[in-house]
Amino acid sequence: MARIKLVPTEQLTPGMQKIAKAAAEHKLNPRIFQAAGNLPEAYEAFWAFYGPLKLEGLLDARLKELVRLKIAELNECAT
Repeated sequence: MARIKLVPTEQLTPGMQKIAKAAAEHKLNPRIFQAAGNLPEAYEAFWAFYGPLKLEGLLDARLKELVRLKIAELNECAT
């Protein structure tokens, strides 16, 4: 079975380290960013779009995730 290599946190690019630190403050899984460290340019571009949606706004990240899961369930999507 194929496995994604996790890049050690200290070897992440400065941009990825900044993303990982901000995400850790919101209790997101740090391994996501270690896996994304294999393609940092792509993930940094993705995070520029996704980060504000996930971490900013009036609703906290936990509630946003519950809403996302409910919408997926109602639309019979795999989560």
